[in-house]
Amino acid sequence: MKNLFKSPRGLAFLGLMLAITIIMDLTPLGMIPLGTVSATIIHIPTIITGVVLGPVAGFIMGTSLGIVGLIHALTRPSAILDPLFMNPLVSVLPRMFIGVVAYYAFYGISKLFNKSKFKNTVSTFIGGIAGSLTNTGLVFLMLYLLYADKVVELIGEAFGKILLIVFTTNAVPEAIISGILTMSVALAYFRYSKTVSK
Repeated sequence: MKNLFKSPRGLAFLGLMLAITIIMDLTPLGMIPLGTVSATIIHIPTIITGVVLGPVAGFIMGTSLGIVGLIHALTRPSAILDPLFMNPLVSVLPRMFIGVVAYYAFYGISKLFNKSKFKNTVSTFIGGIAGSLTNTGLVFLMLYLLYADKVVELIGEAFGKILLIVFTTNAVPEAIISGILTMSVALAYFRYSKTVSK
């Protein structure tokens, strides 16, 4: 969406997604139990914002998500790696690109499927997956670059094995859930926008 700061609807949507992110961080709503693991879904409002409102809004929401994560690590550390997220290079920087990547994945796929009636369905789903994998990939890249030895020490496994376990048990389910939820919300928003603009 162009002219984000001149659009009351866009600003309201951005504010709503930020509020949902904060609520998800403060409650168990940010996690979906999947048997032995839990899928983190707190990044999904950022992905949806990027897909619906564009890369600038996605960047703003990603930065906000990172700040929420930083505050969480500083005030309520609970997981074994939370102290490492007190560094903004781990908690904030990777999250800044979630909505941006989600938007460009959505945009690129929508151009690829331009003549298909499933264009929006496929592109929003892929955008959701791309945003989720961006979150996991960039966070672990920063953990590797800054704290590889510390991560290995805390978890007691080689970094490569940790990465393999995370991607096979958490990242894939999170990406699929992100794709489904992004697709559902974005398609509903696009339909609503067409109705209102008529």
